[in-house]
Amino acid sequence: MKKKLCSKCGAENQLTRYFCNSCGAFLDSNAYNKSVYELPQMKIMRIVDNLRHMKHGQPVPDEAFEPYAEKMERLQAIFALPEFIHNKSVIEEMKAFLDMCRHPDFQIAFVGTIKTGKSTLINALLGKNYASMAVTPETAALTKFRVSPQDYVNITFYSEKEWDELWASRHHADRFMEEYNALDAESQKEKWIGHIPLHKNLTSDEVERELTKWSSSKSAEHYFVKEIEVGISTLAKDFPSQVVFVDTPGLFDPVAYRSELTKKYIRQANAVFICVDAQKVQKDEIELISTVLSLSSNDKEKVYITATHWDKLNNPEEDWKEQKEWMIKQLTGKGFFETSEIARANIMYTAAYIHNLCRDYDTLDKNEIKSLKKFALDYDYDVDDHENRNKMIEKANIYSVFSIIRDKLAGQYRKYLMEDIEHRFIGIQHDLQRIADDMKEDSREFLISSKETFEEFQKKAEAKRRDYEKIQKVSEQLNKIIDNIEDNTARQMEQTCGLLRSKVNPSYHAPQEKSQKGKLRELARKFMGVNR
Repeated sequence: MKKKLCSKCGAENQLTRYFCNSCGAFLDSNAYNKSVYELPQMKIMRIVDNLRHMKHGQPVPDEAFEPYAEKMERLQAIFALPEFIHNKSVIEEMKAFLDMCRHPDFQIAFVGTIKTGKSTLINALLGKNYASMAVTPETAALTKFRVSPQDYVNITFYSEKEWDELWASRHHADRFMEEYNALDAESQKEKWIGHIPLHKNLTSDEVERELTKWSSSKSAEHYFVKEIEVGISTLAKDFPSQVVFVDTPGLFDPVAYRSELTKKYIRQANAVFICVDAQKVQKDEIELISTVLSLSSNDKEKVYITATHWDKLNNPEEDWKEQKEWMIKQLTGKGFFETSEIARANIMYTAAYIHNLCRDYDTLDKNEIKSLKKFALDYDYDVDDHENRNKMIEKANIYSVFSIIRDKLAGQYRKYLMEDIEHRFIGIQHDLQRIADDMKEDSREFLISSKETFEEFQKKAEAKRRDYEKIQKVSEQLNKIIDNIEDNTARQMEQTCGLLRSKVNPSYHAPQEKSQKGKLRELARKFMGVNR
């Protein structure tokens, strides 16, 4: 099919277009000049042309979200015009909004600093150990878990451009570089950067091993993995497949690019669980919570604080009561939860490791049994007794967290998604209106400046006109003075010359004044050095 080629930017366009889809220039540039192109009527034509030929993206699966997607596509088409200031953050917001409409996942992000037990908590909630729980920090790639009848792993790799940005963002990353060099990861870079996404169908037991290969800090390949999606079959069959558990990299990763990815997902997440270590909830942890709350675009009532490693407290029951009251006091008010009641409902403890040990008791090794017995000793529980293990599972509090996810979040995910879509659409509209207002203000200031410049020019011109008139008057006065001097000089010369000639020739008679005046004036000018 034939295309119109833009002479300005080289982009191909449909034959029915008048203006370039990429740069907005006339496709038949010889037919119009710049002054015509800038006419308001032509700008309206470009808007109509962009809307008529706007590219429709992927279909929207939920008809309730479709009107919002259509409106956003129209806004995108208008915003693509060259007259608009191309604000990068707004462009990304619009793209993310359309992605959300086309892929309406309800994302629950698990956020925390390194080794706060995010992966262990997720494994407890999923009912099986999928994410690595090694002693060394593991989560470097964003990992998503969703319910699926078939277990699988999807791996997405960094593009060359993304890798270059990541590499340039290393700040104070000496340990990162030591580990990168120790694994000789550079030798694997060419193989995986820009690689097409991989998809592998697996059995439930194979998932952990495959996931470790791509996410473990002991694997050179994990440096080049951008995102992993895991389909799991261990959750209840009626659990919505649209609800996604997102295990994020550490919020304060030494590689700033990865931290920015985490921040991006916090902004996009529909609910957030912030993991902090119950043993050390102090000023730094409060600042972390404050950072996450400020990044979250959602209702703060869908942000939950989970104090992990509860079982590590000296006296878990009593210490936690005191710890929670302190946290409620710290996390109520401006920038945090609106009321102490909301804070109390959204702050909870977990002992995910104990939960997982009890769940997998029949497959534990000696060291794991020893860890479980150490916890059971404080409560005089027998780890070999099934009922006692159920009691320890109850104390680990994972079921309380899961009930929030199942009943409050997953159970109403579509309602929350609609609220988030409406909220974000209004937010983007506000940003676009602000940009339009700024452009309007810039135009107004330009007109004012232009008017001021013209008025200043008029003032200068008037001043020069007055100066010219003064010079003309002075020049006329000088000419009169010179004429008088010339006349006087001519008369004096005529008298002097007449006297001299009378002495030489007594019969000489002076000529009449009128006949000699012109010659004498000329002589006077030469005598005075005046040339007019």
